[in-house]
Amino acid sequence: MSYYNFKPKQRNKLSALLRAGHTQKEIAKLIGKTASAVCQELKRNPADTKMGYDAGLAKENAKRRRIIAN
Repeated sequence: MSYYNFKPKQRNKLSALLRAGHTQKEIAKLIGKTASAVCQELKRNPADTKMGYDAGLAKENAKRRRIIAN
């Protein structure tokens, strides 16, 4: 259950579960991540949306970080 391996499907599920009103702890259990990994994902990829997270934007941010790191 590594933070660094958030997959696009997991980001989409995270976004959908946030919209549905689930807590970070519930989301973590449902997508197979730790609660701290979910918290980190949300903090690293803030968005100007009602729930504060956009899966598409998060994917682009992660891609950009990988390019910069290499």
